[in-house]
Amino acid sequence: MFFVAILACAGCTAAAPQPASQSAPTAPAAAVTVIDPVAGSAEASGSPSSSATATSEPTNPATLAPTSRATAAPPATVAPQPSTPRPATATPTSQPATATPQATVQTQTPAPSQRYTTLPPGAALPSEAQCLSQIVRNTWEPRPENTTANQNNAWTNGFRLRASYIGTIFPAYELRVTGNFTGTTDQIIRWAACKWGFDEEDVRAQAVAESTWRQSHLGDCGLTTQPETNGCASVGLMQIKGANIPATHPGTWPAALTSTAFNLDYTLAVRRLCYEGKETWMRKFNPTYAAGDVWGCIGRWFSGNWRDAAAETYIAQVKATLNARPWLSASF
Repeated sequence: MFFVAILACAGCTAAAPQPASQSAPTAPAAAVTVIDPVAGSAEASGSPSSSATATSEPTNPATLAPTSRATAAPPATVAPQPSTPRPATATPTSQPATATPQATVQTQTPAPSQRYTTLPPGAALPSEAQCLSQIVRNTWEPRPENTTANQNNAWTNGFRLRASYIGTIFPAYELRVTGNFTGTTDQIIRWAACKWGFDEEDVRAQAVAESTWRQSHLGDCGLTTQPETNGCASVGLMQIKGANIPATHPGTWPAALTSTAFNLDYTLAVRRLCYEGKETWMRKFNPTYAAGDVWGCIGRWFSGNWRDAAAETYIAQVKATLNARPWLSASF
């Protein structure tokens, strides 16, 4: 029910590996904008200033076959948020501080700061506002061409994830995917890693493997897709396969392409589903699937299956990228 995506497709602009089922010179002082529409904990588990108020809406999950795969930045303002019920089956972990850090300037590589690491299954997840308070402001932007998408706050612009793959498995996570952030490319990566409880270095490495941090990147081409992608199904920093018709990741178009924050938000929500052991359908293909294997879940994003040959090849590629850390190079 899955097929392996080619790392680069002929006749298209894509170069990064994509799953069939899916799976930056110096800018002005950066700032970030966020509105936290969802509560911070989950089940066992800058740029010009902008602000807005967000209103949560009822979820409308659709039925989706379980084999579906999950193939910019101003002073922050936080608006009141409606609370969303969330299961709490684990003892919450300590949350990031809420004090806003002073702006710093960094022109070559990411500024040293608190590093987000992977929270274990069952841990409470930080809220968007909590993660916002931890983001170090600096001017480092290796992909200035991402600016428009980095500045696009999908949530304040009215986009809502509905009828998604995530919603068929755990609706609370669907409600939590907002794209409610703007900043530099690296700030957005850190925000999403914080929000979903994953190691930011792993996320940086996977984004290199998928798109070399280019939100305009297209992959899995030669298919019937939305006109804007000219036959390419996978879009954005993490190559969400949501532009094909019908979509492998329904409900993600067009935000997966137009908003960097949404692209990362959605991708890491799918990873958290996997990491929490909620994608139990994968046991039909590999009974070893279980919660707590973050690298298995990274591989699953590419191959659409658990620890198969394609997944293992992709895992090795992302690990090699992680060891090399090309984003630390002045030439990145």
